[in-house]
Amino acid sequence: MTDLSFADYFGEGRDDNPYWNESVWFSVSIPERRIHGLIQYYFRPNMGMLNGGPALWDTENRFQWNCLHYNWSHLQGMPEGAQKFDMTARNSLSCKMIEPLQRYKIDYDRNGFQMDLTWEAIGPCHELKTGDSGQQATAKFHIEQPGRMTGVIRRHGEEFPIDCFSMRDTSYGAREYESLAVGGYFWGIAADSSFHALCMGHGRFADCIGGYIMKDGEMASLVSGRREVLEWGEHAPARVVFEGTDTLGRTMKAAGVIDPGLIFTGYTDHTVHWSLAEWDWDGVTHWGDNQEFSPDERFRLIARGEKQLGEP
Repeated sequence: MTDLSFADYFGEGRDDNPYWNESVWFSVSIPERRIHGLIQYYFRPNMGMLNGGPALWDTENRFQWNCLHYNWSHLQGMPEGAQKFDMTARNSLSCKMIEPLQRYKIDYDRNGFQMDLTWEAIGPCHELKTGDSGQQATAKFHIEQPGRMTGVIRRHGEEFPIDCFSMRDTSYGAREYESLAVGGYFWGIAADSSFHALCMGHGRFADCIGGYIMKDGEMASLVSGRREVLEWGEHAPARVVFEGTDTLGRTMKAAGVIDPGLIFTGYTDHTVHWSLAEWDWDGVTHWGDNQEFSPDERFRLIARGEKQLGEP
């Protein structure tokens, strides 16, 4: 198996591109309450910047101005001596690596919202490789890894016990968001299996350009796949089916129900409809999410009713 231990550290070969990016992301959710969230930050070391933070939402409150919490902070200075998984941001978000590729401690305390969380791997890392030029422009190197998040979140005196499946990813490379088109980044995890896929396309069908299948103790990259939208929601797909084939010749078919999600505008030139997703794969529920991304102006046209979902 390829040694990916370097993934938890700043990438080698950094040039002087101001848009060189070092990203970290973990998911967190309370599926029975249809609550979902993200913990994401990224360094722009050549700018001396650190962006990001936590967000938590439910199906009724899904904008940054009314969701359960939102502090995805722009324009934070990169902390002196910060490492990719050993840093404390100005907005109090802290991430500490306990064991490389295995365990990470996440803390946060701001404005009546606290997180005391631990993420632990339940499977190996998978390197996302794709020949798609747009995706290549957003990350030179990118991995996903299935895991479990445990701990507690407190919000204005209310306590949320956390024990959920969780995906993490990390990447490095020059990130030029202007090149990103339309598509979905989605995944699902159960106790003994998981999958991840990246599909590109604006219509009813979107082709898979990367991802993996993890089943029977073995992880293998997807070599082909397609997502079909069965029903559109207000801003993104509401019901989908994904079929894929991996390098071992294994096939999968998963049906997904996608919640109304956060309208995430943390990136400056594309919008993400970020949702909890419930997948049925071989009769087993896999919890995960769907990140439906689109250039900003296209999303604004859809939100205003000037363009229909599925149109170019």
